Amino acid sequence: MGTHKATNLNEGQIKILALLAVGAAEEEIAEKLSISTQAVRLETNYILKKINAPNLFQAVLWAAMRL
Repeated sequence: MGTHKATNLNEGQIKILALLAVGAAEEEIAEKLSISTQAVRLETNYILKKINAPNLFQAVLWAAMRL
């Protein structure tokens, strides 16, 4: 998997963030990416830490400006 240069997000994390940004639920994301909802939650937490977002709303705003 590649890495997004500005953030060190991997391709899977970028996909998750992009789906969150369009309003997809954890269950929907898990189904689309063939992973568990727990994996979606874990990756979401990693994403928040990597982009220094305090919450999901801020992460979605970040994604809207950068992805």
